[in-house]
Amino acid sequence: MRRLAIPFLLAVVLAGCSTTEPGKPSASDQTGSAPTTGTSTGTAPVNRPKAVDLKTLDPCTLVTPEVKTALGVRLATPGTPDPEYGAGSKACGNNYEDRTYSSAIHTLLNGGVDRLKRTVGEAELTPLQVAGYPAYLDQRETKNIGPACDIYIDAHDGQLLLVSAFAFAEPKATADGACAQATKLANAVGPVLATK
Repeated sequence: MRRLAIPFLLAVVLAGCSTTEPGKPSASDQTGSAPTTGTSTGTAPVNRPKAVDLKTLDPCTLVTPEVKTALGVRLATPGTPDPEYGAGSKACGNNYEDRTYSSAIHTLLNGGVDRLKRTVGEAELTPLQVAGYPAYLDQRETKNIGPACDIYIDAHDGQLLLVSAFAFAEPKATADGACAQATKLANAVGPVLATK
């Protein structure tokens, strides 16, 4: 799966957006403001501030004017979704005033955390929390693209919001720097996600 993602990521970076992994729709659509629970893997309940059906979400709406100002985002533009992420997936590419890193947000509609652990590998994922949502970080160093970092937010059963940061042939960029950029963006858009 990662071999397929690298050439695509390269193409998307050149087009102004980025890419990475899975997500899938589910039956329950919980929209209350209280924390919601569900089963992303079919076994353990998942605590979320709000389950957001990503089938209807435009990821560029998460990059509000406040997020742009706080993070120095110059441009947030719709991108070409990766077919590997399921029918109806959407993408948003982000460029910054400091051009060391770029980022992208994707809706993954064809499998949740269970699929993520199978395709990326559970050992490669670091569990964390983003604005009350369970999330997973995957830090990568690639030969063709450079350092990259992906944060998968468990937004809905069978669906993930993917926040990626990467540096395309930028000499001063590091994998840790890419993860710092992805973490800042995820923590900025996570609270916005919970309002959708």
